[in-house]
Amino acid sequence: MDLVTGGTGIVGSHLLFELVSAGRRVRALYRKGSDRSIMERVFRHYSPNANKLLQHIEWVEGDLLDVAALAEAMTGVEHIYHAAAVVSFDPRKADEMYSANTQGTARVVDAALAPGPSTGSGRRRLCHVSSTAAIGWAPPGIERDETLPWVDDKRTSDYARSKYQAEMEVQRGIAEGLDAVIVNPCVILGPGVSGRSSMSLVERVHRGTRWYSSGSNAFVDARDVAACMVVLMERGESGERYLLVGENATYEKLFRELSIALGKPVPTSLASTWLLGLAWRLERIRSLVTRSSPLVTRATVQSSITLRSYSNKKVKALLGYNFRTLAESAANVSAFVSGAGR
Repeated sequence: MDLVTGGTGIVGSHLLFELVSAGRRVRALYRKGSDRSIMERVFRHYSPNANKLLQHIEWVEGDLLDVAALAEAMTGVEHIYHAAAVVSFDPRKADEMYSANTQGTARVVDAALAPGPSTGSGRRRLCHVSSTAAIGWAPPGIERDETLPWVDDKRTSDYARSKYQAEMEVQRGIAEGLDAVIVNPCVILGPGVSGRSSMSLVERVHRGTRWYSSGSNAFVDARDVAACMVVLMERGESGERYLLVGENATYEKLFRELSIALGKPVPTSLASTWLLGLAWRLERIRSLVTRSSPLVTRATVQSSITLRSYSNKKVKALLGYNFRTLAESAANVSAFVSGAGR
């Protein structure tokens, strides 16, 4: 049996679809009060037989920090896909990220190491979802890969730090006998919760905008992330990290592809550094007054003007996988946002 944490997120929902579509027995951990409707919408976006597929998921309630709940959830489980995480660049959510991302991963690792009543030796295999945020730094023009050493400086966000520390927990588990692989996806494009992760970018373009930023990043289709995780669970080498990258592109190209897919005017104005700096400062004041999450932060602005690219050579050499293009990803997520396939 497979266990998935974070089943209502963009990675988890696509992973659940990938697993049950392949006929796997799947159990999914969810927190009390979490909304599973987005995951159901994702299933219906991809399949006319969504209701039948959804019946193959065994949902169990539990929190990542609840040792007893994790132990129960892992009974009879051989494969653990740990996709649960808090993604935010709001400094006020730092404690929440360290709790969920770092401490939560430590609890998952401990539970995976513990012998289970239905698993004999208790040796399970873990696929941990990290991020390119945990990959080391390289200057513009140099593709970042899995070998780069971690750099923690003033540019490091709490999110990046929490994900790197989570990787260290997985490596600690490996040293204690855990069989595990780590995947480091870049910016994931695909149907997901409104206002979160890349969906905020998609919805921004859907509303209409004439601005784009000067930076670049790597992008990957959520379907490719799920497919690679399933294969790496079988073929990935324990202790290794695998960057999951579809295409390196500028934000100008990302917004152009999304605009074309959504039938919106293509942004033509470059947002200057001073304008972006003003935006995050004004947004900070607004969020403090309204006690809401800021739509733009210093970290997101810095990310939007940074030139970076990542290599997928390692995973392609192992799997021979052909990733979808940015245009294909944009078409898929745009169809979801526009209402097609719901």
